[in-house]
Amino acid sequence: MARVSALCAMESARWRCLPARVVACSISLVPRARLWLSRERPTMPRVAPSSFERTKVRISYASVLIQRVAAMSCSSIRTRRNARLLQDLAERERRYALRMHSFLLAAFVSFTASFATIATDASSVVASVTINAAAADEFPDDWFWRQGATGKSHKAMTGKAPPKLSLTEWRGEDEDLANIKDAKDVLGALKGKVVVVDFWATWCGPCRAALPENVTMVKDLKSQGLVVIGVHDAARGKEGIEGIASSMGINYPLAVDTGASAKAWKVGFWPTYAVIDRNGKLRAIGLQPAHVREVVEKLLAETASAAQEEKASDDTTDAPLEKDAATKSKKPAAAKTDGAPARLPANFLEGDARRRATLARFDKCTVAPSIGVPTQWMNTDSIGKIADVTDLKGKIIVLDFWATWCGPCLAGIPKMNDLAKKYADKNVVVIGVCHTDGGDKMNATVRSKSIAYPVCVDSSGAANAAYSVDGFPDYYIIDRAGLLRGADVQSGSLEQAIDALLLEDAKTQSAPAAE
Repeated sequence: MARVSALCAMESARWRCLPARVVACSISLVPRARLWLSRERPTMPRVAPSSFERTKVRISYASVLIQRVAAMSCSSIRTRRNARLLQDLAERERRYALRMHSFLLAAFVSFTASFATIATDASSVVASVTINAAAADEFPDDWFWRQGATGKSHKAMTGKAPPKLSLTEWRGEDEDLANIKDAKDVLGALKGKVVVVDFWATWCGPCRAALPENVTMVKDLKSQGLVVIGVHDAARGKEGIEGIASSMGINYPLAVDTGASAKAWKVGFWPTYAVIDRNGKLRAIGLQPAHVREVVEKLLAETASAAQEEKASDDTTDAPLEKDAATKSKKPAAAKTDGAPARLPANFLEGDARRRATLARFDKCTVAPSIGVPTQWMNTDSIGKIADVTDLKGKIIVLDFWATWCGPCLAGIPKMNDLAKKYADKNVVVIGVCHTDGGDKMNATVRSKSIAYPVCVDSSGAANAAYSVDGFPDYYIIDRAGLLRGADVQSGSLEQAIDALLLEDAKTQSAPAAE
């Protein structure tokens, strides 16, 4: 009994460590108790079987109790572990649901935008294909050299905006070259006119044979809005241009291709004639020389909305203020000057159809946008301390958007200095608005390049954004009333644009005197 009591006391001490040691207790106690009960006890007194039986029952009961406690402890452990697992799983599912929700929302927005874009593009493509197909079939096929892949490429180009011309070494009369020699976009500068581009070469017999017809066509149709440009081959023969131009009496501008134009226009044979209408669309390319005039006469007879607008604005601007004493009494001059100001003529402006569409809001000659709060003003003696262009009402302002890292901008500084000096006594101000990228170098650039007109840095980018500047340099002209009259004016047309506004001033000032 002493051994049993000791054993029970020992095991009872272990039970107090539940549940951490309950499993070990059950494993250690039960075999020992069973081993002890199975042993034979020959020396045990047989007179007290009841004590032995009672002890046996107690041990058996203790064993069952330990097993149940162990089972309960293991179940509790499993429950807690399962609860943690379930909690982790729920958290993972919540995070996954949030990610999926964000992904599906973004996908839905993207799909909606893409669907709208696709629908718009599809309708545009269908309309474009329809228009281009009609344009490609506008003239008989036997008027063209439809040779192999070149012919197919030319047909595909018809009805679209023509590629840009990249030309050098211009030759011709100053009057003919005024608007195109320095233009970034030669064809854009000629919008409103019918343009014939003749890709030719001095070494090409058919090219030389077609030149007299070009000369006659220009002589007859130039007054109706025809412009012919001869683009010579970049590879060879340009040294003979002067001789042929002189002997043939060529009366239209000639230039030498840089090589990029012929590639962009898919020139596969010489001569290659292309005709562009008043709206800037390529209507025919690859024409045989004998049929060029027929196409030109058809396009000259067309009414172009752009040409009509320009003509209307020119008529309004250039209309005489008075004819005789009778008209003076009716005061027609005052009626003309009371009208809304017109945009500068289209041939003063830069940009293809897409660019001009971006700037269309400026064509209404609204109040010039603010230039924000530029910094680092320099050379302000001619304008004083100003907060915005609105402080310069009464002056004609030329805004020159430039950058210190822009080669053409730096090359044009001497010209802008001369311009500012030439018109200074007529209250014309040039302001250089430097792009914020490289703005930290503006002071050094002003000193090294001897910039003489006011300059500032568009630190916030507000001015570039307000005027939709897309390249450098870009020029914008504001009249004395603070109205934006020319957006993205050609570098070569700045003086003409200023002279046009000065002429308006002269007419306005003469109107009261006439009364």
